[in-house]
Amino acid sequence: MKWLYTDVSKRLQANDFSTLPEVHACAAGLKSITTSATADAIEECRKLCGGHGYLSCSGLPELFAVYIPNCTYEGDNIVMLLQDELCYSGLDVSVKYEYISDTDMVARFLMKTISRLVSGKMPVGTAAYLGRVEHLMQCHCEVQRAEDWLKHSIILEAFEARSARMSVACAESLSRFSTPEEGFGEISADLVEAAVAHCQLIIVSKFIEKLQQDIPGKGVKTQLENLCNVYALSLLHKHLGDFVSTGCITPKQGALANEQLRSLYSQVRLNAIALVDAFNHTDHYLGSVLGCYDGNVYQKLYEDAWKSPLNDTVVPDGYDEYIRPLLKQHFRTARL
Repeated sequence: MKWLYTDVSKRLQANDFSTLPEVHACAAGLKSITTSATADAIEECRKLCGGHGYLSCSGLPELFAVYIPNCTYEGDNIVMLLQDELCYSGLDVSVKYEYISDTDMVARFLMKTISRLVSGKMPVGTAAYLGRVEHLMQCHCEVQRAEDWLKHSIILEAFEARSARMSVACAESLSRFSTPEEGFGEISADLVEAAVAHCQLIIVSKFIEKLQQDIPGKGVKTQLENLCNVYALSLLHKHLGDFVSTGCITPKQGALANEQLRSLYSQVRLNAIALVDAFNHTDHYLGSVLGCYDGNVYQKLYEDAWKSPLNDTVVPDGYDEYIRPLLKQHFRTARL
């Protein structure tokens, strides 16, 4: 995104708006799926911590409350995947309004990209894979063993084929309606799924692309490769229905992907704490007794409990006045 922003800024200064639709679609789509994924992950972490995750001293309730609005900033995440109209600050709207109002967010961007293939206009950037749509519509996954899912070329082609086939299916469905707007209203759910598939492909492809470069640090590249494979195969597992129903992979290959994913989990688990600590977040920054660096969770929970006003005295205020009389009355009337 940083590179895209720098590139489009230079182009705008030269009155070149050719990459503006792609940049906007990419920004909107990635904002949508990353904020949703983060919000879901915070909640998942809270549940995995059991009752402790509900405590304010865990930091998770506050983190969730502060972060969750990101899913609606700049527009609801579903709308971000479908919306058409947009506004760019800093541009001469009087000159460029006609062009800007026709630019697309993810789903519309994909549909327009596919429609332009007929005229021979090849897509570039994050949508370049759609230029090979004929191959992607016919290709078959070559996985025969679980280990084959460690090949980045196989992972990448599976994600490209899934996104291309879902987008083409949406385009074919839209062509059956009298107007595009009517079609968008009727198949919006399918369009959202196609947009998500495209955005997930962007992340997977850029992760794989980064791993082709030299990465300093002993063993760092190996760990990143494991994390890349975990991310890609976990998405494949979560959206297995998409991959199988579009014919990108067979049910047997899906089962092999799950088998390989379980193996990767066992490898990553050995270094899970070190991978988290690599971010070097301080205890002050995290603000969580559950995430403390020394791991002395229960001692810190105990110390934090004493900070509660209820523990200022051995016997809380109101006990002798209200609770004790009730208990005595209960004991007197008990028949046991």
